[in-house]
Amino acid sequence: MKKPTLRVAKWLGDIPVEASCTACASIAFRAKGSSHRPNREEYQKSLQAQFDEHLRMVHSGRETHE
Repeated sequence: MKKPTLRVAKWLGDIPVEASCTACASIAFRAKGSSHRPNREEYQKSLQAQFDEHLRMVHSGRETHE
């Protein structure tokens, strides 16, 4: 099985606003920012942090069980 990756599903211009896990079709991550104005770097970090947490909670150790 391939390692799950983060896939951006929705963009606002060049700013990622929603992403998903390639291994979990029903999981969606929505970017969160500290201001009302979208910030590309902040949104990228938000999506990556949510994905990293998802990997840790859901996918850690899967390779050892297969």
